[in-house]
Amino acid sequence: MIRILFLAFCILAGTPAISLAQTKVALELVLAVDTSASVDREEFDLQRQGFAEAFSHPDLIALIEGIGSAGIAVMMVEWSGKEQQQIVVDWSLLRDRASSELFAQRLLTQPRSLRGSTDIGSALEFSIAELSTNRFVGNRRVIDVSGDGRGNTNTSEMQRDIAVENGITINGLVIFNDDVGVGAIEEVDLVRHYANKVIGGNGAFLMTAKGFDDFRNAILRKLMREILGTGTAALAR
Repeated sequence: MIRILFLAFCILAGTPAISLAQTKVALELVLAVDTSASVDREEFDLQRQGFAEAFSHPDLIALIEGIGSAGIAVMMVEWSGKEQQQIVVDWSLLRDRASSELFAQRLLTQPRSLRGSTDIGSALEFSIAELSTNRFVGNRRVIDVSGDGRGNTNTSEMQRDIAVENGITINGLVIFNDDVGVGAIEEVDLVRHYANKVIGGNGAFLMTAKGFDDFRNAILRKLMREILGTGTAALAR
């Protein structure tokens, strides 16, 4: 809450919401993961395992090590409804295999803390505040948000615009949840929602996963693309 109030003060005062940190890194990355009621225990485990496997993967570790001594700063937050966000692993500096594998291990040891409705806007608000108050200064700042529901359209769009105004990029990963039983039209609408109301900023892109099993493959590709930070915006519509 203190971090969010700090961000609000910066906006009202017309002050850029920059980090108070001193440690320079190549990338500040928030992993914002949907743990709303539509995500059951098995799907939750698949998400956590997917992230843990990605940060233990040789290709991802090679990218991190290729950055050099600066490294990247990463944190994970779970989110569901309004004012329902919980830090899973706080800001961690990843520079090499040891630090990346340690981050992966910490992900697997933390229990699920949230279940509830879906509010992407509140998740973005929380993530923006985290990027604005941590101890790092990144060349790039990115929110990686993944989920299987739409949430509040107006709120997510407003927070997306605040992020973009502050130089933050939001990338999305839409998960098609077979358990919910939505049809093809609903899936298209969800992709459009993320494309038009959630992602934004320099080089923003959107990916999809065919269920939570495919999430494990998709998140590795997504993280590698975010760490590389290259390419133009790719909006799935």
